[in-house]
Amino acid sequence: MRWFQHGLDVNQAVPRFSTRADLVAVARLLRDGARHYYGLNGKGLPTLLNDAHAVVLEGPHQELWAVALVDYAFQRTTWLRGVGLTRGIRVQAAIESLLPLLHKAAYERGVRRIFYTGDDTDDSWLLSSLRRYGYEHDTDVLVYEKRNLYRPSTGNQTVHIRPVRPQDEPAITMLDRACFEAHWTKEGTALELTMVQDACFMAAELGNQIVGYAYVSIHNQGKLLHLVRLAVDPRYRGQGIGVRLVAEVVALGQRYRTEVITLNTQSYNHEAQQIYRWFGFMKTGERQEVLRYDYGDDGNGDGSDDERRDGC
Repeated sequence: MRWFQHGLDVNQAVPRFSTRADLVAVARLLRDGARHYYGLNGKGLPTLLNDAHAVVLEGPHQELWAVALVDYAFQRTTWLRGVGLTRGIRVQAAIESLLPLLHKAAYERGVRRIFYTGDDTDDSWLLSSLRRYGYEHDTDVLVYEKRNLYRPSTGNQTVHIRPVRPQDEPAITMLDRACFEAHWTKEGTALELTMVQDACFMAAELGNQIVGYAYVSIHNQGKLLHLVRLAVDPRYRGQGIGVRLVAEVVALGQRYRTEVITLNTQSYNHEAQQIYRWFGFMKTGERQEVLRYDYGDDGNGDGSDDERRDGC
């Protein structure tokens, strides 16, 4: 390939932890690098660069050739959030130079499992290199869409649906932890998302107790709705609460005269998929592969303790 006609020799570069002084160069690699992946939301990049969450490959003239970064850890798990390479550096050589230091630092912070998700087409260059490094297939995230606003049921009508409020954050956080595996759980979700415009965050209550929620992002003046997250307390499943929440999402689409409602779900979440298909959601054929790196007892790859939880 022409990109590697004048290849860079990684043996002439030094991997090191990044600092905030690297921000401009790192942002450029993650945005415009010859190979780049960036999956970090929000404005957390400067902080991560200063907290040993990113490793850069520095060339002989102090120029940055590559970067890799992980997110903050939660319950011994984290996500690989960014990789950027300059033109002329081989992908596998860069990965094998960056990840040992990045993985070691994550392990010392208590991380025992690192996840990565990327598009099969756009990020195939990274998927294959991570597999060779020791990452393994965990699951696939499937994409569904619904192009009509029909509701086969309105679900449990004894459930009270209301907007989520900032003071609901502790209850939402506890619900998240009960419904999702650690790497799919987000802290501070309720407080942050109640402040987001062009979104609908609804709670399902029974007897003044939050037993479920749905979060929907609104795009193109309501022409597109995306069901970002839906959860039902495991103790209250089988009572039509998930159906009620999906019905409320479709009702939101009716108010906006929405043209399409989309959602993503893990391939192993069969119960949720059954509800979605009943409501007329169809698979688009798109999927994102999720890879997992398990640390062994010695801090290297090969540990595993599979656990599966789903949202509804």
